[in-house]
Amino acid sequence: MQISKTLTKIEPLTSARFFAAFYVVFYHTFRDIPSQPLRPGAFARFLELGYVSVTFFFLLSGFILAIVYLKDEKPVDRRRFYLARFARIYPLYLAATLLDLPHFLYTERLVARVPFSHTVSVFGVHLVLLQSWLVSLRGINSPSWSLSDEAFFYLIFPLVGAAIWRLRARSMWFFAVVLYLGGNRIVQVAANLQTTEWRLAYNPLGHVYEFLIGICLAKLFLWIGRSPNRSRILSVCAPWLLAAGLAAFLAIPVFDVRYYPAQMQHGLLLPIFGIMILAIASGNRWLSAVFSMRWLVVLGEASFALYLIHVPLYMAVGRRFILRFGVPGFLAYVVVTLSLSVASFYWLETPSRRWILRRAHLRTQETTVTSALAQ
Repeated sequence: MQISKTLTKIEPLTSARFFAAFYVVFYHTFRDIPSQPLRPGAFARFLELGYVSVTFFFLLSGFILAIVYLKDEKPVDRRRFYLARFARIYPLYLAATLLDLPHFLYTERLVARVPFSHTVSVFGVHLVLLQSWLVSLRGINSPSWSLSDEAFFYLIFPLVGAAIWRLRARSMWFFAVVLYLGGNRIVQVAANLQTTEWRLAYNPLGHVYEFLIGICLAKLFLWIGRSPNRSRILSVCAPWLLAAGLAAFLAIPVFDVRYYPAQMQHGLLLPIFGIMILAIASGNRWLSAVFSMRWLVVLGEASFALYLIHVPLYMAVGRRFILRFGVPGFLAYVVVTLSLSVASFYWLETPSRRWILRRAHLRTQETTVTSALAQ
């Protein structure tokens, strides 16, 4: 791994995002295929773990943002950073929110018949990305709660991220371990104190340590990259590390490993995902060749759209197709959703981001480093 080359564009991480996003799609939709009832077993348990992709996204988000904005150890220009983040996520987020609006209004007004004031409040909360704080007002495009969390992470990043980055190596490793163990313990205690565990599932305070550990992981990655010997060791070991990470994850459903649900939904798997990110980003020739295939990178670039629009499309037409036609209907839904995700990347995300940045007379660093940025 040559650090200068690695920082040019970490395409393998872009591709890795596609697999995580598609896992979420599978988690939300596959179970509705009438001809494929989920019988108890390893596959059903694997499918039920699809929500852990969000932990991967949060970790990767902290990792990439730290590499982009903190590697030079200069203060983060807050105006540039916030504008770049807004331009990156909000146009598509708004489009996906509006796409799910008809289903939301139908459910709220015609099925549940809730007061109109509640409907307006839900819509307003989603427009300003506060739905993960005010969980009683969630209701539009269910996966969008993670964008609400990300908005909070972006808000604190220039200050908290820079403070973490200034820690010396030993302090950094100690901080990361304490953050991981303490974060998991706090989640467990908080879950036991709550009568409704789902409130904890979305709150940014329960997930922020996943993002912060991503910053620590980025510092480790750059520390490895500064030494040819360390870089070579990581590159040689990368396929084995990736295989070990995948095996450790798959062992959970295969061997029916028992776990505390709240911790799994938060950061329990951070060490596994961290190892996999380091392996994929290592610059290993074989992994880079596989994960840098152009079609896979394109799907990775469209993964943000895939994550945001798959539920609105599913609610609008996908579910009916799947219930009526079974597996062929599911495959048709997947093809259409993937196609629209790629189209939105080229015709909505990219043009709108460029327009916003051009209007603000701003050129973001992120476009020159990687398109692997999470939500």
